Amino acid sequence: MIRAGIYIHIPFCSIKCIYCDYYSMEKIKETMPEFVDMLIREIEMTARDYHENWKFDTIFFGGGTPSLLKPIWLEKILYSLNTSFDISNIREITLEANPDEAPKQSLIEFRNLGINRLSIGFQSLQPNLLTFLSRNHTSKDCLTTFQNARDADFDNINVDMIFNIPGQSQKIWQADLQQIIKLTPEHISAYSLTVEQNTPLFTKVQNGEVTMPHEEMALNMFEYCREHLNTYGYNQYEISNYSRERMECYHNLHYWNLEPYLAFGPSAHRYDGHTRSWNVSSLDTYMQKLAQNENPISGSEILSTNDHYNETVFNGLRMQEGIELQKLKSLNANSEKMNQTIIKWKERLNVTKDSIRLKNNYYRYADEIASEMMITELP
Repeated sequence: MIRAGIYIHIPFCSIKCIYCDYYSMEKIKETMPEFVDMLIREIEMTARDYHENWKFDTIFFGGGTPSLLKPIWLEKILYSLNTSFDISNIREITLEANPDEAPKQSLIEFRNLGINRLSIGFQSLQPNLLTFLSRNHTSKDCLTTFQNARDADFDNINVDMIFNIPGQSQKIWQADLQQIIKLTPEHISAYSLTVEQNTPLFTKVQNGEVTMPHEEMALNMFEYCREHLNTYGYNQYEISNYSRERMECYHNLHYWNLEPYLAFGPSAHRYDGHTRSWNVSSLDTYMQKLAQNENPISGSEILSTNDHYNETVFNGLRMQEGIELQKLKSLNANSEKMNQTIIKWKERLNVTKDSIRLKNNYYRYADEIASEMMITELP
């Protein structure tokens, strides 16, 4: 059996963050019940055509802000998944939440539904930086929501943090990390703020209204985070993700290991091991199509051997386990470019008969080395 995951995209937010390029829209309360009904219809339609021999072991509610949904709606979604697929082997159900949008009673009910992992989007503990990022919550909201989650019996909590924010100094970043460590979450995700097209941040940078920090500043923050979290027992199992022992995000590992997953909701992407497909990126069109019993898929692509090879290389170098050489061998790829890159970067790589991985101090070179290993043509 092949391990697989299930992703559910909840496209609602109270406010759209300046940096976010995921499909979401500001909360429309009257739309939510109908959306849930159409989401369930998509699940049921997919189940009728499902014929894979996959072992589902993770469910991930992402967005958007899934914690905006009422617990009763999440219960309906989980019931539909349970009646449509075999989810008896699920080990991890993650729900993303914002600190000011996950009241204690809701957290208790989420936990009672079987949701056993919470990912809380702190992003920063500094008022001015939260304002810049268009976040509605305060640092007090972060600490209160975290404690409420513990009181609700969540023993697997991730905290999302962002560095490389304009106006954020190294000292501020260090102070925030110290506070997060005191909370003792099981998992910490630390992402560098990136300027994505079709976001308000991109427009502001293009217009000269915002100047991003120098690359050296981002690198220093990354290195401090890596060294400091490792000191406190957080293992950097992926370039931006740190966890206590055996507390990795198993759902994200499906993505990074190129394992299959189903996905539901507007803009959601799915992968069956050969083909990626994605839904329409419009809530209205998504619901209209399903109301007429039409499939909401808007496009697909078949991954070539090159695509599989390049994604294996790119994802592998970003992970502690590195690139599994057996995977590359199965793709019959030309090894000449790989060998040349290994020779060039040998001081920064650990190469064994089973894998190629970056040495601990050299994650900063992951993308550069991966790009040199990638191939554009089959031999």
